[in-house]
Amino acid sequence: MEKNLKTGKIIAFIRKTKHLKLKEMTGGSFSESQLAKFEKGETEITVGKLFTVLENSNVYFDEFQNLYNDYEQSNEYSYRHKLAIAYAQKNVEEIKEIQDFWKEKCQQKPDNKFYQINQIVVKINLAMVQNSKPYKKDITFLMNYLDSVDEWGRYELWIFGNCLRHFDDNALEYYGIQILGKANYYHSIHLNQQIVIRIFLNLIDTWLRRENLIQAFKYINHLNEIGISINFFYEKILFEYHKAHYKVLQKQKGAIEEMKKHAQILEDHGYSLEAKVLFEEIEKL
Repeated sequence: MEKNLKTGKIIAFIRKTKHLKLKEMTGGSFSESQLAKFEKGETEITVGKLFTVLENSNVYFDEFQNLYNDYEQSNEYSYRHKLAIAYAQKNVEEIKEIQDFWKEKCQQKPDNKFYQINQIVVKINLAMVQNSKPYKKDITFLMNYLDSVDEWGRYELWIFGNCLRHFDDNALEYYGIQILGKANYYHSIHLNQQIVIRIFLNLIDTWLRRENLIQAFKYINHLNEIGISINFFYEKILFEYHKAHYKVLQKQKGAIEEMKKHAQILEDHGYSLEAKVLFEEIEKL
């Protein structure tokens, strides 16, 4: 009922901002009174009727999704962004606070597997920041979940992208092969496409760190075939950086300078925190 109320409020918001009448929204496909009750959260409408309302309002579904996510952003939705920032800043205290949030959620509803998954992902991020290893049982829990899902959406991509560095070689190779078959939505959804590209970049980086040039080259070829749009500027430059890193491990001359050049490009375009990490990595080579 809470979701119906939220969706209804968004539809009411769309109608009022576009100065449309209930009749214009329904197009005569169903009663105006049903739509009015839906806007108040008093009743439900079918998915087909929702699409009719959006079509008659000239609102695309992805626009509706953005409104839905932004209208009353929940802790469950916004914490991922906070976690990403805390990890990038190596902010242990912030990550621990997020972990406490999910620990409390798990205590309130111990049978909710998504709360357990979220807590594990945070624990793994904390382990990476502290240069420690996560529990094997936690990694196994995540792998069992990923194996159980036939079609990966944004949530599953987020799980894999955050935790792939702690998968062993066999698991990493297996999921790397599976990802394109499991994430069919990435072609048509802009954000999902960006997430998939970042996962491939993480895979390349992970294989390079393990000095497995064969696997790294395979995913470099994958990204070359997919292509990275100029709309994904950060990802495009980071890809060039990883390709230069690959050349370094092949002992090619000038490759270190090439890595520095791409890190500098990111810094010059406002990615100072990310560039700092890359420069630190270059110093260790």
